[in-house]
Amino acid sequence: MTRRAAISVLAAAAIAAAFTGGATAQGAGDYPNQKITIISGLAAGGGADLITRHFAAKLQDACGQSVVVVNRPGAGGNLGAGAAAQAKPDGYTLLVAPNVAFAGNLYLYKDVPYHPIKSFAPVTTLASLPFVFAVPPNSPVNSMADLLELIRKKDGKATYAANTTTAIMGIEYLLKLTDTRMTRVPYKALIDAVPDVAQGTLDLVFGDATFLLGQAKAGRVKLLAVSTRERSPSVPDLPTMRELGYSDFDITAWFAAYAPAGTPPAAIAKLEGWLNAAVASEDTRAYLARVATDPMPGSTARLKDMLAEEVVKWRKLMEIAKLEPQ
Repeated sequence: MTRRAAISVLAAAAIAAAFTGGATAQGAGDYPNQKITIISGLAAGGGADLITRHFAAKLQDACGQSVVVVNRPGAGGNLGAGAAAQAKPDGYTLLVAPNVAFAGNLYLYKDVPYHPIKSFAPVTTLASLPFVFAVPPNSPVNSMADLLELIRKKDGKATYAANTTTAIMGIEYLLKLTDTRMTRVPYKALIDAVPDVAQGTLDLVFGDATFLLGQAKAGRVKLLAVSTRERSPSVPDLPTMRELGYSDFDITAWFAAYAPAGTPPAAIAKLEGWLNAAVASEDTRAYLARVATDPMPGSTARLKDMLAEEVVKWRKLMEIAKLEPQ
């Protein structure tokens, strides 16, 4: 074999190895050969953080390198996503983000330091979960009908936690549908708003079931309804908004992993394979069931299409709710 032919064979072998999705033994120059950082734009301790840390641990087991989660909360997830978008596109920085913050922030904020499609390379979806409406545990409100009656009585003085894009969009959408008004109270994270709900100084929160179900079990909030089209197996007694007469109300959170735009396809392919294996594992399914979440297997191609659909969806919701960028 000639020297040129030998080099060609070795190059072909290297390319093939780069696209291998399993957690095989790595040479010094193979991906990954150093720590991987996952950035979350949401606060530590919340439902999104629990999900992110579970998949970080699964990815660490699969790839053989340390995987750490860095929380960069603020501006509805913009700070974390912006930091991830500016990271070196080498496969060693990822972002795990919910669809709402990623797509909805384009319309809710004037200065968004990234574009969900142009700034990132999609990896794959991970999990989905419903949002729930929750009120103080000692509130006389026991249903969405009671809640709307209270909101009307307070005539704009009832308060809700404006801690994420989802919270603002979801509640403002409800207010638009019911021709009612409330006052937004800004919070950095849902976990910061719960003490005020528990004490009754805040009338309403709209957040992920993963976190608020645990708060309800601890007696800190009372759950009223879920935001999804179908009832959630994790909270089967809670009615959907569709059951209550709001047929167009459907807000489902799903989480996905992204890399900065320009990340090598070989790294994306490996990450996609490892994370989808994690989604399909029995321990992941069992864990997600305990935190009111459903596994959501996917692919790089499907995530790309889903993200484009979300951008269109949230633009329409912004128009319906008549929200102006902040």
